Amino acid sequence: MNNTLTVERNKVITIQYSLTNAEGVVLRDADSKPVSYLHGAGTIPARLEQELGAHKIGDFVRARLLPDDAFGKRDVELVCEVPLSEIPVAEQIEVGGHVVGTNAEGREITFAVTAINNDIASLDGNHPLAGQTLIFEVEIRDIRDATDEELSAGKAAAPQADS
Repeated sequence: MNNTLTVERNKVITIQYSLTNAEGVVLRDADSKPVSYLHGAGTIPARLEQELGAHKIGDFVRARLLPDDAFGKRDVELVCEVPLSEIPVAEQIEVGGHVVGTNAEGREITFAVTAINNDIASLDGNHPLAGQTLIFEVEIRDIRDATDEELSAGKAAAPQADS
């Protein structure tokens, strides 16, 4: 590991983190598997990227993100009820599952199925963490240069399976 590298654009950063909401509910345990992301690619909330910037391997960062800095406020326009007959038959519809639909602008949105009653599915297109203040406690585990393939894809490569 190179301890002189800092978190900056086009570096692949590996972090270990816990996530709680403002009420103290643990949403992700610190013992969960580390994750890697391409810094500056917009794959994590921009505010969290800012908080991590210029840190080094081994640094710990605590970041409190308000809804607008994380996954946005809940949008009531993204909550709807749809007759099951209007949802493509190919999709297995069940509570807790997901269906893909489009908004008025034609943009694809993934909706969580929150209930099914009398052939009507209740759908929610909000991110599951929308509307919540989130507290990230992050340890920076590794920093490396991104490969050309990662830069092209705009994300870190999937980790290789241990041999």
